[in-house]
Formats: sequence, C-alpha cells, structure tokens
Amino acid sequence: MNEIQLQQQEVAPVLAKAVNIAVQNAEQYSYAADFLKMLKEAQRKVKDYFEPMKTNTYQAWKEVCAKENQMLEPLGKAESEIKTKMLNYQRIEEEKRQAEQRRLQAIADEQARKEKERLEREAAKLKTPELKEKRLAQADAVISPIIEIQPETPKVSGISTRKIWKAEVVSKIDFVKAAVNDQNILALLEIDVAKLNKIAQATKGQISYPGISFYEETIMSSRTNF
Repeated sequence: MNEIQLQQQEVAPVLAKAVNIAVQNAEQYSYAADFLKMLKEAQRKVKDYFEPMKTNTYQAWKEVCAKENQMLEPLGKAESEIKTKMLNYQRIEEEKRQAEQRRLQAIADEQARKEKERLEREAAKLKTPELKEKRLAQADAVISPIIEIQPETPKVSGISTRKIWKAEVVSKIDFVKAAVNDQNILALLEIDVAKLNKIAQATKGQISYPGISFYEETIMSSRTNF
C-alpha cells in the first residue's frame, strides 16, 4: 500500500462519520464543533503530505517555463516585426491599387460622359423622330465600366490575412448613460463585485451606492488545537 492510499484510508472514516452528524441540540453542537476540529486536522495532514510534492513540482514547472519563455520571447518579437513589415507592405500596395483604380475609373467615367454627350448632340441634329429616339436610347445606354484592379501581393502558402473589428472605449460616461435606456448595452456592463466586497468590509456597510445593497454574512471558521 503506497503513501497516497494510506492517506485515503485515514480520511475515509472521517468522511463517513461526517455524513451522520446531526446538529439539533447544544450537545450535538459541541460534538460537531469538536468533529470540525478533527476535519481541520485531517485537512492539515493531507496538505502537509502533498505540500513538498506541490512545491517541487511547481519549482520545476517554473524553471521549465522560464527556459521556454527565454527562447520563445525573441522568436515572438521577430515574428511580430516581420508581420508588421508584411502588413505595411500590404497596406502601401493596397493604397497604390485603390489610387490607380480610382484614376482609371475616372478616365472611364469621363469617356462614357463624352460618348453620351456626342450621341445626344447627334440626336439633336436628326430630323426623323424615329432616328432621334433611337440615338437618344443609345445615349442612355452608355455607362462606364466598373474598373477593378486585382491586388498584386504574392499569395504564399500558409500565409493569410483577415480583417477584424475591435472596440475602443472613448467615453465611459456616455456608455454608462446609454445603458440606462438600453438593455443590450446594460448587459455589457460588468460590476466589480470583488472590489465592492472590499468596500463593504472596510466601511462595514456604512456606505451606499445606487443599485447596490451591502449586507452582513456570518462565516464560521475552525482551527485545530495542535
């Protein structure tokens, strides 16, 4: 039988006894209090048994993590720098592409405008209503083509980009005000209950905030006599 099994063997009867304890009178209350101390002592023994193993394991884990981070950190920085350079290149090329696309689109629009005006002038000179109507229909049908220039950034296997939307808080006050009348926005607000508990403990509840109720809770603690 190994050490862990021995620990479990010691704990098992204590747990079995705890199930049958009732607290309905003063005598049972005193007995429960003594048994509570036994539970604390059993917990202490278990913790004492595992503490050296936890400490050794944690120290070993920290050392491994430190060595891992020592190697990963410069690699991560290098990765970030390369990605920044590549994204900057993509941005510059995209700006060039859009500028050229706008230039060519402006030329196409101007050519379409001139062709439309030419046909309209011709229509104005025609004597026959049928021919004039036909020429005007031709003018109405003149539209400039949609100019699209494909990106020239090389496609490399394993490399991809995607666009994501992110949020930035520019006015916390405005956001909170909006939450008053919008349940969807209200659901995004988080109240720091841990900080409020500290305030409650420090002030003993002698403070008030709208929508917050401070209350007192009784917590029982026990300790061994050893």
